[in-house]
Amino acid sequence: MSKLVIVGTVAFDAIETPFGKTDKILGGAATYIGFSAANFDNVDAAAVSVVGGDFPQEYLDLLTDRKISIEGVEIVKEGKTFFWSGKYHNDMNTRDTLAKN
Repeated sequence: MSKLVIVGTVAFDAIETPFGKTDKILGGAATYIGFSAANFDNVDAAAVSVVGGDFPQEYLDLLTDRKISIEGVEIVKEGKTFFWSGKYHNDMNTRDTLAKN
């Protein structure tokens, strides 16, 4: 079994495209690297990140349901989870960051 430690963001995203718009969905590079790694039977993945007390347990459950260890995810009860908002252009290759915190 290969081990993969994923260090990155577990976050909220809001995305706008010419085809639709979302508001505060599950996002972050570590999240989606973990989801990708979960497709391989021989990869034991673990995420290392920090989220705030506003981060829903159901999102953490999505990671653990896919056998991604969240032992390295620190929950700062008084903190806020990183949030990124962006707008993609018609070519879907370029985007503008609208907000991040």
